[in-house]
Amino acid sequence: MIVYKIRKKDYIKKYITGTPTYYSWDNTGRMFQTIGKLRAFLTGFMKNSSRRIDLGDIEVVEYELVEASAKDLHEIIKPEKIMELLRK
Repeated sequence: MIVYKIRKKDYIKKYITGTPTYYSWDNTGRMFQTIGKLRAFLTGFMKNSSRRIDLGDIEVVEYELVEASAKDLHEIIKPEKIMELLRK
């Protein structure tokens, strides 16, 4: 699966987060799961009249996600919590 992030060219670890109008930059950023969602965000970003960044200063990064392993719920959730949920 390919996912996309938008980052600043001059800051390798600064990715965009938020909405096209109220965006900020941080180390984790917003992930776009389809090219369509990425395009919709970028369209809104470019239409935003108060943008504070030149479009030439950003780039789109593609990440390929691969499945590492699968775990059962009891390996993730504490047994006490599972028992509590089953009692309800």
